[in-house]
Amino acid sequence: MDQVDELIRVGYRVRADRANAQDLARAIALEQTVELPENQLDEAIREEVMGEVQTIENDPVFPGCQRVRIAYRAGLAGGGLGVLFNLLYGNVSMYPGVRLLDVDLPDSLLAEYPGPRYGIAGVRGLLGVHGRPLLATALKPRGSPIERLASMAEAFALGGGDIVKDDQNLADADLDAFRRRVDACAVAVERANERTGRRCLYLPHLAGPDGSLEKRAEFIRARGLAGALVCPLLVGLDRARSLARDYDLLFMAHPALSGVYTQDGEQGVAHHLLLGTLFRLAGVDISVFPAPGGRFDVDAEQCGAIAKALTRPLGKLSPAFPAPAGGMRLDTVEALVRAYGRDSVWLVGGALHGHAGGVAGGTRAFLEALRERFDERVKPPAEDFASACELPSSGRQAIQTLIAARDDFRWQGRDDQVYKTTQELGFRGVRRVELVGRHGEEAGFELRYFELEPDGYTSLEKHVHTHVLIGARGEGVLVAGEARQILEPNDVAYVAPLEVHQLRNESGEPFGFYCIVDRERDRPMPP
Repeated sequence: MDQVDELIRVGYRVRADRANAQDLARAIALEQTVELPENQLDEAIREEVMGEVQTIENDPVFPGCQRVRIAYRAGLAGGGLGVLFNLLYGNVSMYPGVRLLDVDLPDSLLAEYPGPRYGIAGVRGLLGVHGRPLLATALKPRGSPIERLASMAEAFALGGGDIVKDDQNLADADLDAFRRRVDACAVAVERANERTGRRCLYLPHLAGPDGSLEKRAEFIRARGLAGALVCPLLVGLDRARSLARDYDLLFMAHPALSGVYTQDGEQGVAHHLLLGTLFRLAGVDISVFPAPGGRFDVDAEQCGAIAKALTRPLGKLSPAFPAPAGGMRLDTVEALVRAYGRDSVWLVGGALHGHAGGVAGGTRAFLEALRERFDERVKPPAEDFASACELPSSGRQAIQTLIAARDDFRWQGRDDQVYKTTQELGFRGVRRVELVGRHGEEAGFELRYFELEPDGYTSLEKHVHTHVLIGARGEGVLVAGEARQILEPNDVAYVAPLEVHQLRNESGEPFGFYCIVDRERDRPMPP
């Protein structure tokens, strides 16, 4: 069946008695598609574009309301997530007493959305933590000196925490200020990781003037960070999706502004549809939502529905982590375990920051409570990863076991990445592809492909870590110390620690090479 003929089935709750519900449902179907009275439409438009009212039933929970199901042609939702959201609820969001409850999307439309790049399996793979809920916290408050935020991040990582993110209101108008703050926090977490032997992820807040979002994402990626915090309703659902796709970032989504859509029980969008299904379509790997007992008026049923929408089967999309937040205390651990199980991220703030043992002590106390109830594993069990041919379906969605080559040294599922975000260490004409090590693989190394255009060159720099280089195409020059060596296909070169080095292409054809480095490594230094 062609996509234009497939149907999107949408559920609404309308405040109307049974006698008037039919007219209201018909009005919604017209408003969301053609915006004209039906008697002004020709037959082709009525058949091919206009929405179709399918069912009207009494709402079992809300007296005086009806549940209406309307079908729209899937072809009307082409053009991105914003177009889909507009089709579901655009103009009728201004109708009083109409709430968007659910949507059933055909597989052809779901196929347009890759969904979470990492998902539950991929995030666990990055952390090496399996079998228990993950523990997260936020750096706050805004206005704190950078040193204090960095110290807070380091304390959480030293306590064994899994994910430390910027608070959603930590935002720098100035790009250089953003880089300084993010770098300081990243260094602090890396220092703690070296001491603990674990991997805590630091996720900066990807926010700022629209024209600067790409530069900030480039910096996050070039800095070696796995992902970012994003507010999809502030930057835009489709914008968040494209940033996750283009920069290979793990995205933890904050629900800022969502209350405008969700909190009025008669109007707006159901919590689970917005923070679960739509956020998942936007490529979110972890979705934060307020848990019962905190600062926000939500109930356990709403939160459970969000968690279910994030993890239930949805086409070929990977499941995403539900992340309850707010009101998380040690005395609520049992209730949280019952509500969300092991595949969840617990975002804990005040209970850690106000702990008698400080942030590190509070983190240890929460992890101890989790380990008492769950069997923590720091590596995937053998039955989950028996061989590359026997990966579970969730693993296949998050981690490519075969990276298929395309023409001209490009690979399926691996996009070109920015080489460096600044010209502090000069370079020219460099293409980079992250092949293995940044996509959820259980590997202590990274395999990258670099390609230099004619007269191109990498930065002249040095590192504490080593490099192994393998020629792939064309002919290049490896400058290592005082030596100059020709590097051709299948030649293998070793670059020792702190050896000043550079790759140059002095030919008239592209020069490509593979580079293997430690996954956890130091930053480039000038000669």
